[in-house]
Amino acid sequence: MNEFELIERIFLQLQAEHSAAAGIQKAIGDDAAVMALPTGSRLVSCIDTLVQGRHFSPDWKQVDTLAFAIGYKAVAVNVSDIAAMGAAPHSILLALALPERLANESWLTAFAKGLFHACQLFGVSLIGGDTTRNDTLVLSISAQGLLTSDTPAIYRSGAQVGDKVYVSGTLGDAAYALQHPDDTSGLELAHRLHMPTPRVKLGAALAQLGATSMIDISDGLYQDLSHICKQSGVGMHLYLEQLPTSKPLAKIDLSKRLLYQLTGGDDYELAFTLPAHIELPIDSSDTPVHCIGEVVAAAQQPYPKLLFYNQVITQAAPAPFDTYPNLTGYQHFAG
Repeated sequence: MNEFELIERIFLQLQAEHSAAAGIQKAIGDDAAVMALPTGSRLVSCIDTLVQGRHFSPDWKQVDTLAFAIGYKAVAVNVSDIAAMGAAPHSILLALALPERLANESWLTAFAKGLFHACQLFGVSLIGGDTTRNDTLVLSISAQGLLTSDTPAIYRSGAQVGDKVYVSGTLGDAAYALQHPDDTSGLELAHRLHMPTPRVKLGAALAQLGATSMIDISDGLYQDLSHICKQSGVGMHLYLEQLPTSKPLAKIDLSKRLLYQLTGGDDYELAFTLPAHIELPIDSSDTPVHCIGEVVAAAQQPYPKLLFYNQVITQAAPAPFDTYPNLTGYQHFAG
């Protein structure tokens, strides 16, 4: 078999072991997929690309070791975008640019098992894709989700002055693990980097609850909340002492921890705004949610303003806080 016959056999075999999402009339095996959408539903679509050397290690040994995680994460990051709209994930398409050294049954099987594991966890089906040859591994996944007629989509542009700002889970874990793979804490947090959990149920619940804006944290909390501020024409006050912190990350120096929490990507948690009078359900044991700030009127440029125990962080603040007003998150075109 050549690599394309091998890919077809592996993916068709694993697909047969998983039930298809409702409404899929034609999936893998034709020029295009066909889906029947429920009456009144709206289709939500996104696409994400992962490149070896930028989104995961250029080290071939790590690529071999992480084959399962790479397949899983490729699905999870797209499902997270669907969840941030308040939609239910439905199906995915996969485009795979594969180096010759990875066109073997061992690597492809592990990759496909990770991909289908994520599909099963989050209720999506692989309905088609494309493969080609490339010197390094590049994979793109396009995901589709559905919004029922009575479920409003949540955009970045709806935040209102007086809303509270919330975030799910904990922040900074994946970024720390990426930078400290051999550190004890980094090893403990590695699952947060390689196997993120998109907050599908929370996103759907927030759509019904009345969230005014939402975004998934892929490029860093500060940068992603800045998108909400800009598109909503508002400012925010973020209270640094309220950022949710995992036990391993709480052990490191405060100033370094805050930088990971504010600028580190790959959290794939949900940041959202709710009117102040709306209370979150008391039982949040499945997905902890924390209030970390409030929406305020934008003074000049709409962006989040940082406070630490009610003291505004400015360039005149003592080190290391003086660096915080000029924060950036992950830059896709940098370097």
